[in-house]
Amino acid sequence: MNVKLLFGASALAAVCAGWFAGAGATAGYGVRTNADSVQAAAAVPQAELDTWSAKPVLGAKAMTGVALSIPAGAAEAGKVTLYVPAGYGLNPSASPGTRGGDVLMATASDFAFGDLKAVDPAAYVNTPQAQACAPGTHAGVWIMDFTDGLFSSQTVTVPIYIDPTSGDETALGAYKLQTCLPLAHTGSPGGWPLGSRLRGLVMELTRITNPVSTANYVWRAFVSNPDANGNPDPAATYEVRSDMPLPASLTLVKRSVRNRHRAMLSGRLATPAAPIAGITVTLYRRRPFGWQSVASTRTQANGSYRFPRPVTKSGTYGAEIAETGACNGASTAPLGCVVETRAAVDSRNVRVVFPRSR
Repeated sequence: MNVKLLFGASALAAVCAGWFAGAGATAGYGVRTNADSVQAAAAVPQAELDTWSAKPVLGAKAMTGVALSIPAGAAEAGKVTLYVPAGYGLNPSASPGTRGGDVLMATASDFAFGDLKAVDPAAYVNTPQAQACAPGTHAGVWIMDFTDGLFSSQTVTVPIYIDPTSGDETALGAYKLQTCLPLAHTGSPGGWPLGSRLRGLVMELTRITNPVSTANYVWRAFVSNPDANGNPDPAATYEVRSDMPLPASLTLVKRSVRNRHRAMLSGRLATPAAPIAGITVTLYRRRPFGWQSVASTRTQANGSYRFPRPVTKSGTYGAEIAETGACNGASTAPLGCVVETRAAVDSRNVRVVFPRSR
């Protein structure tokens, strides 16, 4: 998924319109602007999982982004269980009040920003909300506290229940994060109804440490649709995945054409953990309230790429790779795995300046 992200009004308007995405390594929240990706999402009305890392190198403590997007034609998401791949460092039992990142939730007509912070898990042992969503005790509980935005001026607090995996679940990841989401018109373990269907959820996790070994790390989310009473239905659960090859890098360089008002942009994708040939690269130009997709191309066998048409406008440009396709391998979810993406990798931004015409 193409995910050049920036705080701003036009990005949020696009989010609420359903062109919701994750976040690139160069910014905060944002929009999907590539037409092919939008058409693909419309053709397959299922949730999609996207990931990105602010620093996709081995062993780094880096902001890691996770985004779940739900097209208009898909069923509501009642519960999401996110599996963090083995190798990542995560402390689920952080002291209450510890800040763990930023969150954004968007519905078809509303949105809100908030903080992700740790709370005392003992406070959730006997609450009906917690036991209806994720029964039992938990190693840690974080809350998504949405206080900045709209949501009809109400404060929305959504718990996340965190545990190390055990038994058969260790094949899915080292940790699982379970959360029940608010529904549009029915009370649920996710809280009071929002009045509009959830379309996207973004979490920027700041207390994650990257693995130390080269590999393609598969993030998984099991999404359960709600039953008639608003409770998550285990039988109506499907899987979405996102592959994060580590380490990975994407370069972008400019070559100005002498005596002409144009510049050629090119670069290279590098990673020993995944294929580098035939990968879609999208070029973005920074606009006042976000990023605009201006061109796309594919990498060559050695990972190199070049946008065939020169840019002719001054501005800040950035490139990003992302792929969406069929799932690789069988799933243990009752409804199977519906889509698998490749984590976004962003280049450094490049400034192109042309002299003003006299």
